[in-house]
Amino acid sequence: MSNLVKWTLVVMLLAMTTVLFAQIVFRYFFELPLVWSEEMALVLMLWITFLGAALLLETKEHISIDFLVEMMPAASQRILAILAAILLLIFNIALTYGSFLVVEATASSITPGMKISVGWHYGGAMVGGFLLAVVSLEQLVQCCRAPASKELSS
Repeated sequence: MSNLVKWTLVVMLLAMTTVLFAQIVFRYFFELPLVWSEEMALVLMLWITFLGAALLLETKEHISIDFLVEMMPAASQRILAILAAILLLIFNIALTYGSFLVVEATASSITPGMKISVGWHYGGAMVGGFLLAVVSLEQLVQCCRAPASKELSS
């Protein structure tokens, strides 16, 4: 999954950069602003944010402050890791469900510039939330299966 997400993010970032560059060129050199460009850049940025969050969670690259946890015995570290994984899973399920409700509520609204459903703005949170929940579940299973003496952060 991570390679597909990585390449999707690369394509989205290139598209966002191209659209914003085109907007600058068309606005200042041709005096013909692209009315859809800011909306597209916003949608791409939202999707990049949530897909990137899922990728960072999978590779354990999110910022964390764990110096107190590292000072605890291995058994306590394991319990805290399992608790954190459970809380993260609950949060990500709530994020996915909440964003699904927002996508459903805004699906019939149309954006003025691109003439697409406003649901696309919130679809990134829904898809990213789902991927975050899947990764959280994988990490919870990994924490539960890890032996108590094994370091959980690797």
